[in-house]
Amino acid sequence: MSRKNKILIVAVIILLVLALAYWLFLRPKYTAPGESTKPAANANTNVTTPVALPAVAVNTAQPSSEIKIPDEDKLKSDLSRIAAAFAERLGSYSNQGNFENINDLKVLMTEKMKQWADNLIEKTRTAAVNSSVYSGVTTKAVSTSISSLDESDGSAKIIVGTQRRETAGSMAGNEKISYQDLELNFEKVGDSWMVDEANWGTVH
Repeated sequence: MSRKNKILIVAVIILLVLALAYWLFLRPKYTAPGESTKPAANANTNVTTPVALPAVAVNTAQPSSEIKIPDEDKLKSDLSRIAAAFAERLGSYSNQGNFENINDLKVLMTEKMKQWADNLIEKTRTAAVNSSVYSGVTTKAVSTSISSLDESDGSAKIIVGTQRRETAGSMAGNEKISYQDLELNFEKVGDSWMVDEANWGTVH
């Protein structure tokens, strides 16, 4: 055998070995149609499972605005409350009370009203009779109505409906119940509303 033939045989053998190696180790794995390419269930694969985040409630409601009471409505409410308290205190007294009901109310009176109160106390004191036997009147406000209100002028008129219980002596049956309106005129002095005049209406 010639040298040239030997070299050719060796080359063919080498090519066959390389072709066999490629076939066994390097060729792409054939996947049959329909065959899943996913790893087996028991395969040891490093798969990261996404973690579901908790849902966060979002408050889409708009913040409710604070309900603001108009200034005039608030003033009417305040004046009605003051008028009711004033009427109850002014109309509740006894012949043994030493005019405490009137003196207590002077902080809510204008100077004109204070003068009226002092004159009433003096007149009542002069006409006072025997006070050893108790007599007194208890007054309760049952209604209020605003007859007029002028903020720019600083004046208001409020009518307070009252129930009055008159008691004389210690006998339980010596009571008389009547109803009477009290008209109160308010005047604004500085930043405060004061009672400037008080007039009792007809008893019924």
